[in-house]
Amino acid sequence: MTQVPILTYHANNINGMDYQNNDHVALAADLKMIHELGFNIITMDELVSWHSGDASDSVVKHAVVLTCDDGTDFDYHDLDHPHCGWQRSFFNILKDHQARTGARLHMTNFVIVSPEARVTLDQKCLIGKSWWQDSWWSAAQASGLMDIANHSWDHNHGVLENNNHNDDSFRCIADKAACDQQIKQAQEFLDQHILGDYQSKYFAYPYGNHSDYLRFEYLPEFGKGLNLKAAFSTEPKHVNRDTAIWGMPRYVCNNDWHNTEQLKDILLQA
Repeated sequence: MTQVPILTYHANNINGMDYQNNDHVALAADLKMIHELGFNIITMDELVSWHSGDASDSVVKHAVVLTCDDGTDFDYHDLDHPHCGWQRSFFNILKDHQARTGARLHMTNFVIVSPEARVTLDQKCLIGKSWWQDSWWSAAQASGLMDIANHSWDHNHGVLENNNHNDDSFRCIADKAACDQQIKQAQEFLDQHILGDYQSKYFAYPYGNHSDYLRFEYLPEFGKGLNLKAAFSTEPKHVNRDTAIWGMPRYVCNNDWHNTEQLKDILLQA
């Protein structure tokens, strides 16, 4: 059976300068290994087109899809981390690899949309240097290397003023009003204020989890009307043509693999 892994990185995972504690280091190493194995990095659009039967298996042969979550400035800008030093951004790591190899590259970036939430998250969960901006999202989208997509309005994050004190669940987003607030509001903000003529087409569940209502009722009924084509969890599995479109799995760096050899094992399952 033809199947494709989706790999996920977090640019705010910077707790040192080793693979296991820095997703920037991991991404650079993984790109090198992916290239040496002869795998192709394809776009999310290509994967979804194949999944729906509109493209042949040749499109996804020896293919990998790259994603990242949250949309901090570390995704796009090189920044001097106050504890770990200079960090090459995900965007520039992609550019560096492309310049060296000529490889075709692409990454889908699922961003937290609310400006107010990002201010609080920057202060309480990041560095407190206002490094969670949206000023670069349009440029990233226009580059052809990185698409901007929906990771909810505020991630239902536990440091915000909500009922999610456990800080690990999106399951309480379980009725239409809550889903509209988290997904429709984010989608409209992206489409109207950030992306111009481009419309965000994909949604990634914060924490990788969801309520039954969101996954099995809201998105099947309202997703297409919001221009959404697919939704993504963090279930560590490959995508195949039988995969549910509103429950596409993804592997997470330094959760589902911790070095290039472990990632190699994942890739060779395809």
